Order: sequence, then C-alpha cells, then structure tokens
Amino acid sequence: MTERLYETSMSQETGAEVAAGGSGLAGAWRRAGNRGRGRRLIDWLRANLFLPTASGPVGWRKIALATGCVVAGIAISLSRTVGPGSLNTIWIEDAKYLLNQALNTPFRSTLSDPISGYYQVPARLLTKIAIEFPLSWAPGIMAIFAALQYLVYGLVAYIASGPHLRSPWLRLLVAAPVCALPLAYTQSNNDLVTVQFLGLYGAFWTLLWVPGTRAGQILAPVVMFTVSFEAALVIAFAPLVVLRLIADRSKSAIAVSAVWLLGLLLQFSQTFQGRDHHYGYGHNSPWFLLRNYGARVIPRALFGESALGGAGVNYRGLYAPLNIINMAAHVALIGVAVAVVALAIILALRRFTDPNWPLAVVAGLFSLGVFTVELLVNTPVVQTRYLIAPAMLLYTVLAALLRPRLREDARPAQTALRWLPAACVAVLVIVAISLNFRVTNGRSSSPPWTSVVAAATSACARPNVVSYLYVHEWWQLSIPCGRVR
Repeated sequence: MTERLYETSMSQETGAEVAAGGSGLAGAWRRAGNRGRGRRLIDWLRANLFLPTASGPVGWRKIALATGCVVAGIAISLSRTVGPGSLNTIWIEDAKYLLNQALNTPFRSTLSDPISGYYQVPARLLTKIAIEFPLSWAPGIMAIFAALQYLVYGLVAYIASGPHLRSPWLRLLVAAPVCALPLAYTQSNNDLVTVQFLGLYGAFWTLLWVPGTRAGQILAPVVMFTVSFEAALVIAFAPLVVLRLIADRSKSAIAVSAVWLLGLLLQFSQTFQGRDHHYGYGHNSPWFLLRNYGARVIPRALFGESALGGAGVNYRGLYAPLNIINMAAHVALIGVAVAVVALAIILALRRFTDPNWPLAVVAGLFSLGVFTVELLVNTPVVQTRYLIAPAMLLYTVLAALLRPRLREDARPAQTALRWLPAACVAVLVIVAISLNFRVTNGRSSSPPWTSVVAAATSACARPNVVSYLYVHEWWQLSIPCGRVR
C-alpha cells in the first residue's frame, strides 16, 4: 500500500514537472544538450579562431629582429611624403586640434575636448610628449609616433597570424602593407588623428591574438587602448569580443575586452549625454555598401589609387573627379580585382590551396562590417580613410584562402605551383605599393614647419606680440611666443 502511494506521488510529481516545462528527465537531457553544444562551440573557437601563439622566452634575437623591422617600417612610412616631408610638416586635425590645443590649453582640458565627437586620448598623450621637445621638432615627433603605431599594428598582425597562416611570407602579406598602403594617403599620412583607421585592423588581430608570452599579454591591452580610446568605430568588433570571452576567460582576454569596453563607453559618453551630433546623408543602403566595397575597396587594395584614377575625394573630404584616361580599362581593372577574389575562393573550394576558412570568413565579414559601420554616418562621398581597415582585412582574406597545400614528398615544381596563387597576389600588392609610394597631398604642399617656427620667432621679437597665428588653407594654429623665445 505504501509503495503504491509512493508510486502515485512520484507519478504526480513527474507529471507536474513535465507540465511545468520539463525540469525532470527531459529537462535534464535538454540542459545536457545545451551544455554539450556550448562545449562544442568553445572547443571549435579555441581550435579554429583563437589560436595560442608560441610560448616561452622571446629571446634577444627576436626582439632585435622585431625592433629592426619596426624601425625600417617607420622609415619607409615617413619617406613617402614629397615636399618638405613628414618630419617637417603638419596638417589638418593634427595642426588644427592636437598641436594647437596642446600649445594653448591645459593638458587636462584637452583630454575632455572631443574632436568631431570622438575622444582622442592616445593622440593627446603623444602630442603632450611631442611639445616637451623644442617646438621645431614637434610635428616630426608626432609623425614618428603615428608611423610607430602603424608598425605596431603590423607587428601584432604578424605575430597573431602565425598559427593561422604558418608561413612567414603569408604573414608578411597581412602585416607589411601597414607602412605603405597604396590607398587613402590623401587623408591619412602619418598623422595622429587618422591612426584610428589602421588601428581598427590592429584591434581585429589583437582580439584574435592569444599571447603565449608575458610581453604579449602586456602589449595586447596597450594596443587595444590606442584604438578604443581613439574612436567609437571599434564598436564594430563587439561580436568578436563576445566570442573571445566565450572561448577564453584568461586575464589577458579579460583585460583586452575591458579596455575595449571602457574606451567604447568614453567615445559614446557624448551620445549618452545627448550632446553628440553627426549628419547622415541616406547613402548607406545595402546596395550602396556592396557596390562601393566592390568598386572601391577591392580594386584599390589590389591595384592602388593611381591606377583607378585617384581617390575620388580630396583631403577636405569633398568630391574630386577621377582622372580616368580610358573608361573601358577602368571598368576592366575593377572587374579583374573582383575576379581575383572570386578565383581565390574557387581555388579554395576546389582544394587546390589549403584554405583557413574560419579566418577567411571572419576577416571577410569584418572587412564588410567595418566598412558598414564607417558609412553609417556618412558624408555624400565615400572617404578614402574608410577603405584602410577593410583593405587590410581583404589582404587577410586572400592570405587565408591562398595558403598553399604542400606535401613533404612534393617536387620543387609542384611546391612552386601551389605557391603561385599567393605569389601572384603578393606581386599585385607590391606593384600597387610601388606605383603609389611617393604621395602628394595636403601635407606635401604645406610649408616647411621650420619656416613657420622662423616666422613665429620673427613676429614674437616685436614688442607686445604674445602669439603667432599660422594659417594654411583651412587649418590653423596659434603659437605662443613663450614657446619660441
């Protein structure tokens, strides 16, 4: 009798559990299934996307090699500007905002003064360092800092891509163009304010990077700081931050994600206070985005700006007509560029190459995603600076798709054949860089900074003069006489 009552009671409880949504055996099965799927997702992310780099001591040889590459890259980047050069000129926001305010405003006040709605904390800090040197050195030091950030992003890409691409040559393809990108030099030319656009590429690799050394674990949050505390566009990587935290709960991953979030909250603080404003022009439909990605990002990344008739926009951000000599050839170049990407996909699908599909797909999605976020608040024309990160991510897509399928017993001719697709893309990029290496823009047409300082010194020699106003085109800055006397 007691057993029957117990069975009846258990039957009633089980029925109540099923009616309540299944917290019994079926619910336990579902929870186990959910945990299993979660575990499989974590395992997949760790095995395919967030791959740890080599651990152990770095060694003085690697440090020396990395330092030498960074110094050489900085020299290459600074040598691109014609005219007085990067070390003896200053232009656009670096002059109008950074240096002008650093010379005339208390440092703490500059940190709370956004530029176009964005806080530029790293740029402000570096400008503060630059003005501690003689005034004639300031623009050159600022340019060196900008070029240094370019190369640090390239170094992170080279290190983090190691487990994904394996070959040093493919890793160079995703890292080396940072110092001589064949596009966007009309708006980005070793100036601190526009470092953020290449910084988006650095943020991508920083989020994929699982450092195996203490130095890497320290460097990763610092790199993220230079991006997230510079501009709000880093919000494009929110999905990657979430995936990184799902796969990796290490202190390094948490630190990188925390710096990303803090910088993002700072950038959006103006919006939260209702004080931010941007103007939209309604040109960011899906068709607009895809058309400009195919007609601007892909061909300019592979052939450079000069082959496509120029940037289509000047350093003021205004429309500039393209210098197209032959329209048929122009259209053909765009078609060939798109065909190169399509062929890389076909070779990967046919397994002629050994593609890293997770990296290729993720880099491709974020190449389009960053381009989309940049154009959500758009001017009437696509600014060339918006092509920088998408173009670098496109190089990553191609390197991941064209990773050669090699065999230990392959003959040299077979090995060369497998390397041919990646080599052809590398040659295209090298030729594009060569044809667009020496650049002419608003910086190259600016007067030498040494002549500006000389004019300020002369003006300040007069009695009752307290400052000298340097005006060039649409930017200007005030030089206090106390800085030149």
